[in-house]
Amino acid sequence: MACRILVVDDEPDMVELLRLILRRGGWEILTATSGTEALQVADRYVPELILLDIMMPDLSGHEVCVRLRADARFCHIPILAFTAQCQLEEQRLALQSGADDFIVKPIAPRDLVQRVQSFLVPAPALA
Repeated sequence: MACRILVVDDEPDMVELLRLILRRGGWEILTATSGTEALQVADRYVPELILLDIMMPDLSGHEVCVRLRADARFCHIPILAFTAQCQLEEQRLALQSGADDFIVKPIAPRDLVQRVQSFLVPAPALA
């Protein structure tokens, strides 16, 4: 069974672009276009990874991270935050809110796939 990735961005074109890039990696892609919808989709499908835009109109990515991390079902799920804001303060806030990594838009497809793989590929077993 393919790993589920939840892609969250308030721009439908960006959601579609990310969905197309990630589907090529063989992952099942769930989508949401708001923070509220992201929480609903996560609650229903429990993805293995969340790719989360920070700048959204209803609930910011920071607020979504905080809410997800407060729920035991989601505390272990990797969250990759992304935004067009490349200031260090934005990165710091994303990580403090519970994101595991931070990506600045525009995202190169190869870099995105590599980042996602780094969280979804199991580590080799120790002897």
